[in-house]
Order: sequence, then structure tokens, then C-alpha cells
Amino acid sequence: MRKQHTPQFSKRILISVIILVVIYIIGFLGYMIIEDMTLLDAIFMTTITITTVGYGVIKELSPAGIIFTIILIIVGTGSAAYIIINLADFLLSEFLLGRFQKRRMGKMISKLKDHYIICGLGRVGNNIAIELEKDRSDFIVIDNADEPIEVCKENNWLSIKGDASTDEVLLEAGIEKARAIFATLHTDPENVYITLSARALNPDIFVVARAKALETISKLEKAGADRVVSPQIIGGKRMVALAKQPTVVDFVDTLLSTEDIELSLAEIEIEPGSRIDGSTIKESNHIYQYDALIVSVIEKGQKVMVNKASGSTLIKAGHKLIVVGTMEQIQKLSDLAVT
Repeated sequence: MRKQHTPQFSKRILISVIILVVIYIIGFLGYMIIEDMTLLDAIFMTTITITTVGYGVIKELSPAGIIFTIILIIVGTGSAAYIIINLADFLLSEFLLGRFQKRRMGKMISKLKDHYIICGLGRVGNNIAIELEKDRSDFIVIDNADEPIEVCKENNWLSIKGDASTDEVLLEAGIEKARAIFATLHTDPENVYITLSARALNPDIFVVARAKALETISKLEKAGADRVVSPQIIGGKRMVALAKQPTVVDFVDTLLSTEDIELSLAEIEIEPGSRIDGSTIKESNHIYQYDALIVSVIEKGQKVMVNKASGSTLIKAGHKLIVVGTMEQIQKLSDLAVT
């Protein structure tokens, strides 16, 4: 859809109207001076000339009056046509197509399930959207500024213009069916409020929040954030890791971010009643031959991923498996983990 900025459009229309009014004034003054018409007759002649309605002239025009009328028709009708074209363009692009686009987007949002919600499309939110798009994950952006919404339109990202901390907007974004939400607004209090609202509307949603101040981390965790990201802490840890073990860091980054590679790193959750629920790693692999390497089994609700997996490790519903393997191996194990 072709974009039309309302302030620029208003300026164009205002200039056109001013020009038309000036032409109108020149028109009836010209008839009064050239043809010695009364004010009412001059206004009538100017009106029928500019609008080209086809009425006959009030009286026989002089050669000067005929030339003046020709000029008035060309200039006046051109200005009037320009205003009409701009009004039609505005109604089509901003009103009709805008309402159609909004209705279409509303239908698409209502169909979302297990999607991600990005609150705030700043530098952090924009990078999240790019990564989710690479992963072909469904997501929707919430922002109350015009520029981020325009960015979403340019990239064909679903978006809602509004306050992400309000229940109404979060519900419109389908938070009750969402998989996770990112609180990435510029201020920590807003992110705390989003976390509280999200947790109240959907107790099972996974909340990732951004903290600018270190003292806000504990507040966000108390508000219900599953993970809190601090650019200062993560930046420092990553710089140290790159200095000490650059190859390891690059290898993990490649596993997590590159699609066209032989090996991948994935997280798989075991559902109750699945085929491998209640079996050990050795038993399940012997029966189903999935061949993916399970490097860690995380207990339900556990955050620290330091559990060493062995053949005798029992796999139960609620466990999360950290797996390395080819896409086919991981997909086969994922199919075994669901009911």
C-alpha cells in the first residue's frame, strides 16, 4: 500500500485551497473590472467558469473578457482538479485501504497461537523481530509511536499501535494464546508493569524483560519475569568469553543462529503421555533410534542448565532436553516428545 503522511497531505491541500481562493477572488474582481459586473454577477460567472457546469454567460463578453475567461478556466479548473485528486487519494489510501488493512491485520492477529509479543520496537526490539523472522516464528509488535509502526508495515510485521502496559492492548495482541512476551521498552518501570500485566493475563506465558539498571533485575524477577536481560552484564560476560574461548562462542552462536548447517542446538519439552515419557535416554534411543545427542535434562522450573545427561537419565513429562544433532534427528526426537 502506498504510504501517505497526513501532515504533508494537509499542507498540500491547504496550499491548494489558498491558491483556489486567490484565483476565485481574482476571478470575480476581474469580471467586475473588465465587464463592469455587479459583485453577485461576478461571483456567479467565476463559479460557473471554474466548475465548468455549462451555464450560459450573463451577458455578451468583450474580447478582453473572453481571454480572461479562458485563462480562468485553465487555471481554476486545474487547481480544483488537483484538490479533488488529492482528496480522493487521501480517502483511498488513508481511509478505505487503511481500514481494510486494519481489518485484515485484526483477522491475522486473532488466528495467532504460540506466538511472540514484542513490546517496544527500539534497537533491542527490532533485533528481536529480525531474529524471529529468520526463525520463521509468528510474532506481533506493540508500540505507541508512529515510526516503529511504519517500520513494521515496511517489513510486513504484524503490529498494534498502543500502550503495551494496558490489558486491552495485550489482549488484542492475543496474550492469552501467546508463547512468550518481550518487555523491551526504554524505561524499567514500564517493563515491570508489562511483566505484571502479562503474568496476570496469562500465568503460563514466558516473560523476557530488559533491565537498564542493575537494581531493577530483582524487581522484574519478583514481578514474574522468567528471564531478565541486562545489556551491561551480558555485554561484559560475552567480552570475557570471546577473549578466553572465542572458538567456543562462535561455535555456539553458529548453532543458534544459522539455518543451513549440519548440526543444530535445540530445546525440546517432554509432554505427558508421549512415547519417551518415563523412559531413560538409553532405552528411548534403543527403541526409536533418534540418534540426537541429549547433552542435558532440565527439571521443570529449573533455570540453571548444568545437569549432565547419561544413558541412565530418566526422561519425564515436564523435562526439557538440550539436544545437539542434525535437523532430521532433532525433528524425530521432537515428534517423540509430543502426545
